[in-house]
Amino acid sequence: MIGSIDEEVLVSNFGDLVKRLRKERSLTLEAVAKKIGSHKGYVSGIENDKVNPPSVKIIKKFAKLFNQDERTLVRIAWADKAPAIIREDAQRVMALADTEGASPVDLSRVPLLNTLATGYASELSADGRVKPSVNATLTLPKSRLPLDAAATVCDDAMDQQGGSGFSRGDVVLLAREEKIRNGSIVYIVFSLRQKRQSLVRQVMLEQGDHIVLQPLNKEFPLEFLTHDDVDAVYRVVGKVGMFETAGVDMKV
Repeated sequence: MIGSIDEEVLVSNFGDLVKRLRKERSLTLEAVAKKIGSHKGYVSGIENDKVNPPSVKIIKKFAKLFNQDERTLVRIAWADKAPAIIREDAQRVMALADTEGASPVDLSRVPLLNTLATGYASELSADGRVKPSVNATLTLPKSRLPLDAAATVCDDAMDQQGGSGFSRGDVVLLAREEKIRNGSIVYIVFSLRQKRQSLVRQVMLEQGDHIVLQPLNKEFPLEFLTHDDVDAVYRVVGKVGMFETAGVDMKV
């Protein structure tokens, strides 16, 4: 019988979980390393969050060793790959992934809004959604949480020291929002000085009608808006690095 992982553990990181499962079974680091075909230092690095979460191939070996569900362990590891500032959203995406008879090949597709070459897409369709500036789709594991689009980050404004944000070239996953959430990271389309533009920034709501678009990188300036300036908002809920099975289909 495959063991289960309680809900509390689902929000802890992969390394903590490996350490707990290993100690529950009175296994040494050397014993675990031998079982997964690695070495003691690597297992210790995973447990102490000093190395990136392992590949799916290695995670499957952990699942077999600890008698755990492979898909659950993979989701926890993928959520750990998300930047810290949106990790709770990433964990929510993973927790809502379709598990009813699904397999790792169950995929969904979302439009990619832009590339580095095109810059951020700002044109809107009649229903208020952002029109992609490229003909491309992103393929991801299926989730019950609706993902409306993906976007390529075009600057380093959200690249926080220590690598906990987003760098230029990262592809982020977006969920359309009707209401702006204070402190959230968003892809926001706005009109300012008679020009429509888009950015990926953290939103801070000020008193009255004021909005501050705040970069994590202090070398970039703040932008000041009102709610009337905002044309569309998508909340950033993850990035493609979380999904090893993700792929981009570009059409010319």
